[in-house]
Amino acid sequence: MFKEFTKLRTFDVKFISTNYAKRNSEAAGITKKSDYYKNLGDAEENIDGKPREWNDALPYESIPGPKPLPLIGNIFRFLPFIGEYYNLPIREMYESFKTKYGNVVSLTGVGRPPIIFLFDVQDMEKHLRGAGAFPIRRGLGSLTHYRTVTRRDVFKDVPGLMSVQGIEWFKIRSVVNPVLMQPKAAQQYIGSMDKVANELIENIRFFSKQNENSEMPEDFQNELYKWALESIGVIALNKHLGCLDLNASKDSEPQKLISSVNEMFLLMYKLDILPSIWKYIETPSWKRFVKVLDFITETLSKHIDEVFTKTISDDVPEDQLNILQKLTKQDRHIAFVMVMDMLTAGIDTTGKTMAAALYFLAKNPDKQQCLREEVYNNLPEKNSSVTKEILNNSPYLKAVIKETTRIAPIAVGNVRTTIKDSVLGGYKIPKGTELISMHIVTANSKHFKDHEKFMPERWLRTEDSDYSYKNVHPFAYQPFGFGPRSCIGKRFANLELEIGISKIIRNFELSWAHDDMVFSGNFLYGVERPLKIRVKEL
Repeated sequence: MFKEFTKLRTFDVKFISTNYAKRNSEAAGITKKSDYYKNLGDAEENIDGKPREWNDALPYESIPGPKPLPLIGNIFRFLPFIGEYYNLPIREMYESFKTKYGNVVSLTGVGRPPIIFLFDVQDMEKHLRGAGAFPIRRGLGSLTHYRTVTRRDVFKDVPGLMSVQGIEWFKIRSVVNPVLMQPKAAQQYIGSMDKVANELIENIRFFSKQNENSEMPEDFQNELYKWALESIGVIALNKHLGCLDLNASKDSEPQKLISSVNEMFLLMYKLDILPSIWKYIETPSWKRFVKVLDFITETLSKHIDEVFTKTISDDVPEDQLNILQKLTKQDRHIAFVMVMDMLTAGIDTTGKTMAAALYFLAKNPDKQQCLREEVYNNLPEKNSSVTKEILNNSPYLKAVIKETTRIAPIAVGNVRTTIKDSVLGGYKIPKGTELISMHIVTANSKHFKDHEKFMPERWLRTEDSDYSYKNVHPFAYQPFGFGPRSCIGKRFANLELEIGISKIIRNFELSWAHDDMVFSGNFLYGVERPLKIRVKEL
């Protein structure tokens, strides 16, 4: 597969990037022809030149932000007891950056190169549209080092989409996009996901009978992680991992895998976000990270190898193959790495989003009833199966998911590195600067009327009031990123959520009898307290 890419001339790169952008315009969030050509023009601009407004812009060094102290920089601000940002909910911290320093904020002196935060939607659009045909999104150093150095014997020259840039990134993405980013490719797994959702329904029914208030247990979030892993398992491998088996022990392989993934994200935060010297010395956190990643890699490799050993006849229809088999027909090693990433990344992300959606529906019974009316029309019986036609006729369900990811996005911002000198917010931004577009702030701000309210109606095409998303700048809300490097798994994540939420709302009425939920997170944003939702059988 890679041989055809080994000698790419300038013309070849331009031709590939142009056609790649055309084929993936929907994935890039581009719906109008004019938007496509604008984006392509930005991508092909001479990246070595200076923008016209460069000479009139303020110096990069003058970008405001928390002032570092000699020797210790800004590290003290994140330390226990004395740090103003220690234990401050992450959204509040970024909102305080914007309030105190403005739309462009620089954070220096935290043991890594400066980070520039963007809070203005115009700057976000300019930056993201100018990211080029091969946008640079630096992977986390810890994961990249593990795959390219520590376990290079396993991952070889394909460490994954998060760890490569430029042509190397394009090689992988061009193989996986037709399999993972096309709507039809995801829809063929609806039946399998429906069966997994039925298992979750039965478990919820069981838990409701264990409590006099029909309340979910304190670790119900973990049950949603199990559902997410089981769902992605049947998609990627056509294999039930047994995650939702109520008789399984607490140290079962699926549970250990879930716990390891949770710990992996925590360790990434310690190694890559907080100040750390792991790159120079093998710290306890780094050693633990390698041990956790080794378990995840070995466990998932075993399941992937089991699929590899099965012979697939050439005449088997495409719609009967799992993701691993489809990708293997293109490149075996890319298939291995991508399925490993799907199984790893699909647990916390989808599980946390499901938890947030159920909480918002429980807290807003009127919105829950609106959704239930739609679900009742589509699923006349409790055990009715979800189909492609049903999901295509579920606008309010899709609106619920969009509103959930507006208020509580898994990723708080989108990271890109500038490929050319730019001017943003009136400041010079040199080529090679890492910027984060802080969508969690813009999506929870004045851009959306009554932004603090859970209002799925704002996402309906039929909505014409001041609440409608049509009145909002499109870059105020980007839960899956933008452009060619938008989330590769968004089709499957949305499909899992649509099916799971439909089945739950068809079977149960949800309510909430506790203080308002706290949302935060060091690495992934989500609920921080026990998800003790009350359910009533319908």
